[in-house]
Amino acid sequence: MEGNSKMADLKDAYIAALEKKLAELSGIEVDQIKKNQLANAADEARAISEMAEYVASIQVEQAGVAQAGVVNPQIAAVYSHITAELGEERGAHVLPPMKYDYAALEPHISAMIMEIHHTKHHQGYITNLKACTEKLKQAEEANDVAAMNALLPAIKFNGGGHLNHTIFWTNMAPNAGGEPSGPIADAINKEFGSFQDFKAKFSAASVGVKGSGWGWLGYCPKNDTVAVATCQNQDPLQITHGLIPLLGLDVWEHAYYLQYKNLRADYVKAFFNVINWANVNERYDNARKSAGH
Repeated sequence: MEGNSKMADLKDAYIAALEKKLAELSGIEVDQIKKNQLANAADEARAISEMAEYVASIQVEQAGVAQAGVVNPQIAAVYSHITAELGEERGAHVLPPMKYDYAALEPHISAMIMEIHHTKHHQGYITNLKACTEKLKQAEEANDVAAMNALLPAIKFNGGGHLNHTIFWTNMAPNAGGEPSGPIADAINKEFGSFQDFKAKFSAASVGVKGSGWGWLGYCPKNDTVAVATCQNQDPLQITHGLIPLLGLDVWEHAYYLQYKNLRADYVKAFFNVINWANVNERYDNARKSAGH
């Protein structure tokens, strides 16, 4: 037990040192980082902490005092998408177990990155989301619409972080990668001309995300097509672009810096070696069926 405690302390110290170093290195893009909506692009832990403080700062008025208004529908949408993905009811959020070992994606993504990413960062979003949900419940009981809407940025950030990471883990698998087959391959070829053209467009979009965010392949239910899109921070794809997520790539620096340093393009290239195309195919089939195609 003592050995495990020491290992945990060493890991926490390592993470703190890494995040401090990333913050120092990110000074080369200080102007861009200041424009980021939530926090330093190289320090997700700080962003999670700041959002926790933001949630705690929201004051709910007493029942009968709060002003009426319209609740932003994106609040319900975030929870709805989480329920659809995980089967979780609002507030009952837990860290989903990985279906493979942390080291299973090596050498493309290191075991240490996977463990920190899953147990520290993803868990941080879940902890904050539960706090958001508790405060939302208080605001609903008081009919404080202003407080409900004030929670939206935190719900999108933390709910999106929970949703996006859950999809990300399933989008990857050991002994995977290569070119897709089946319906998703046909859709990619139809929309982009070839897998290589899709790969080039997806890679360019993901590498080009300013600051922190995600690269996505999504399904458009209206047009029955697939498309490449990007989102800032943890904004959910479906709320941002109306696309159902099929394949997501986390390009926050914490997802790759330990292994690839500032070479995001190398990380994006390596990602294609671990894509779980069976999962993407399943998501594509389900999305088309739900859209009536």
